[in-house]
Order: sequence, then structure tokens, then C-alpha cells
Amino acid sequence: MAINTESKSARLSDDLIDDFIKVRKYKSMSQAELAKKSGLHQAAVGRIENKSTDPRLETILKMLNTMGYTLTIIPAFFEPEYATTLEINGVMESLSDESLKRIKAYADALYEEELKRKQEAFEKLMSLAKPMDIGDDYKAILEEELIRKYEGLD
Repeated sequence: MAINTESKSARLSDDLIDDFIKVRKYKSMSQAELAKKSGLHQAAVGRIENKSTDPRLETILKMLNTMGYTLTIIPAFFEPEYATTLEINGVMESLSDESLKRIKAYADALYEEELKRKQEAFEKLMSLAKPMDIGDDYKAILEEELIRKYEGLD
């Protein structure tokens, strides 16, 4: 069974235009203002947004640049993660400085809590290893293995 690339391509194009419209509205720009700042006609921006024309890449890049954005190519398998990141970034841009400070403080506290939990787990494993008489060579090897394992979790 063949993949219908035309419909996938159309969906991607529609999604791009939908995101483009969200960015323009987030920036509180009218079609006319965007057109003027991009060196385009307002009717051209309107046709792009109502999806009655397929814009050239140069036109999209020009309009995105006018709004302070760029176009990024990412592997398809990152798409859900990237979409979540874009959604979070969009929300973050709309928050006050005070709210951003509170979110950062909360994130820092979560990070410290996670580090503490990992350190406690590491110390517990080390304490379990100490009573065993496995010889100094094996103790050093075990300790190196545990350190390597838990350093990678940061």
C-alpha cells in the first residue's frame, strides 16, 4: 500500500500556514502591517492565509523574518517533542517576568530534588557494596561502574 504523499504534503502546508497565522496574531500584526513590513501586498498575505495560493519559500521566509521568526527543518521522528517545545515556548512568551521567575524557581527546585534522590540512591548502593569483602580491586571497579552509571543520569 503506497503512502499518499500529496495529502501529507497538503497537511504539512496547512499546518505551516496555521502556525504562521498564530504567530502573526500573537505578534498583534494585521495582514496589512505584515505585508507592508515584508514588502508584499496585503492581498498576497490574505491569499496565503486563506490557503488559496502556495507561497514561494522566499516569501514565507521574508514574512517570518519580519515577525522575528525563522523556519527550521527537523527530523520527522522529533515532531511530537518539537511540537510540545513550541507549545511551551509559545506559552512562556506570554507570561509576565514574575511568572517566569516563579517557574524557573520551581524548575530549579525539581532539579535539586532529582539530584538529591539520585545521590541518595547512589549512596545506598555504595553502602550495600561496602560490607562485602570482594577485594580492593573489585571495589574500585564497582565504584567506577556505579559512578559512571549515575553520572549519566544528570
